[in-house]
Amino acid sequence: MKSKWLPMTKIQLMGLFGINKAKHSSDPAAKRKAAGGLAALAIVGAVVIFYIVLIAVSFCKQGIGQHLPALTIALTSLITLLFSLLLGCSSLFAMKDYDLVMSLPVTKRDILISRLLCSYIANLAFALGVAVPSLIVLFVMDGFSIFILAVTIVGAVFAPLLPMAVAITLSALLTALTAGFKYKNLLQSLLGIIAFVCIMIASFSISFGANAEQNIDMNAMYRLLVANIYPPALLIEMTLDGKIWAIFLFIGASLVIAAAFILILSLFYHKIHGALTAKSARVSFRAKKIRSSSALSALTKREFKRILTCPAYLLNGLSGTLLLLIAGIALLFVNVQESLIQMQFPIGNAGELVYAGFGIFIFCAGMSCPSASALSLEGNSRGQLFVLPVSTRKILLAKALPTFLINTAAGYITSIIFCIKIGADVLGWITLLISVPLFCAYIAIFGIFLNLKFPKYDWTTEMQAVKQSIPVVIAVFGSMILGFAAIFLGILIGFWIVLAVDILCIVCSIACWLYFKNARLYV
Repeated sequence: MKSKWLPMTKIQLMGLFGINKAKHSSDPAAKRKAAGGLAALAIVGAVVIFYIVLIAVSFCKQGIGQHLPALTIALTSLITLLFSLLLGCSSLFAMKDYDLVMSLPVTKRDILISRLLCSYIANLAFALGVAVPSLIVLFVMDGFSIFILAVTIVGAVFAPLLPMAVAITLSALLTALTAGFKYKNLLQSLLGIIAFVCIMIASFSISFGANAEQNIDMNAMYRLLVANIYPPALLIEMTLDGKIWAIFLFIGASLVIAAAFILILSLFYHKIHGALTAKSARVSFRAKKIRSSSALSALTKREFKRILTCPAYLLNGLSGTLLLLIAGIALLFVNVQESLIQMQFPIGNAGELVYAGFGIFIFCAGMSCPSASALSLEGNSRGQLFVLPVSTRKILLAKALPTFLINTAAGYITSIIFCIKIGADVLGWITLLISVPLFCAYIAIFGIFLNLKFPKYDWTTEMQAVKQSIPVVIAVFGSMILGFAAIFLGILIGFWIVLAVDILCIVCSIACWLYFKNARLYV
């Protein structure tokens, strides 16, 4: 039978950001949504390229531009590994259209290859987006080399294979270990959180230890990412040093591991799908007293339960909150004043750092916006929620509250530790204690507003709504851009940038809240 993985891959790729739907739809709204998704993706790509160019220029100015090819391979591989771990194996095995796909005249291997290929193409686009700007900067500043160009491009093409295979294998093993548990979803979420925290702690530990007694430079970044965290990238460095066999070893290892991964997982395809989608084991019924509560309270509890029982939703929706808590705990063991002196930080009074710290909070809290996908996750069952005798505003508020409460709690914990460690003055304390809940309210309400305007109900896996939808992209990367701006402007103008952000948050939150009054939910 002729392989069908190629047309299946094409169909899935066309479904990204609603391209296929917009192409065959006569509804102008569908076309606008697809165009908006592509525009948001283009903006994100431009921001990524901007920072890659800054890093590449710094490398070349310090005379170590020859390390850029290995650095780009290590950087893209690590990001692929991290995002693939967050993605898990649900996108391959727990899709909503499983029965429909399995009824098609295709093999399990074709299904697995097509879905892996979609993930690979997305990661490859990112890898090339990092490698090409770096090479352009390198060639402009240090001169063109066809050998460096060939090695870097070949490395970028094969770089995503190994981290993807490792990440999805770990996710599949985690699924196998927790299969049959009554609270397997919660257990998978907790194990995923532990893995994420361990990766972040290891990265921070290496980062602090790599250059504890000297100024941070680009060479330290190279040693950190290539030599300490991702040694396979050393094969690229060895190839550029004249050992041609190293690039073939890199290619061969990537292909062999990817092929073995596809072969083995295709044999257990049905079992993994069953483990991911099976309900918990039956337990004896116990009568309990029914507690009455308000509609808002019940709806909010429902949202919290959804977050805790969906590993993909929890890890992707709250990754920034976890980073914020890790940073706060790390501050307990760091002498901030001494670190600022060693880094020659451009701030005369360490207490002024509180305003730049607010930008860091925006960056992390903005990454944690479950409300941006809360409405989309209703999927085909949204009719059950939308016909309730509850106002639309109350439903949207309930979906925004978990984002607000979780980010505010994490923000206050980290902010208090931060203010104590840097010796913030009274104005700094007041600023953070007021600004943290204001931004949390804004990102929660703005996230559900975006989800209301750009819902994605036709997902086949929850990850598509949680990670690949337009509202999530806009909310997360928009907050990242705002966070970076607040960090730099906080250093320059201090309190006034925080005040400006607070006013912006209040105005946008009120505007969204007024819009919810006449908003309508449709099945």
